[in-house]
Amino acid sequence: MSEKFDFEKNMKELKQIVANLENGDLPIDQALNNFENGVKISSALKKYLDDAQKTIDSNLSQLNLDSQRKADRDEI
Repeated sequence: MSEKFDFEKNMKELKQIVANLENGDLPIDQALNNFENGVKISSALKKYLDDAQKTIDSNLSQLNLDSQRKADRDEI
């Protein structure tokens, strides 16, 4: 069973990776590994936000459709 995505945990980890990379004290191999991990986390965060936006858009569309149907019924 896959673990539920923890947005805040991943965001905190990405911030730490960025801070480590900006510090510039990492050996090149470790910096490259951190960068690659940061890209993966960033992609996962973006997907999570994109999916959340789709859910919000869908819910708003349904709400608008329901409101329009009620308005149409009220006109009759």
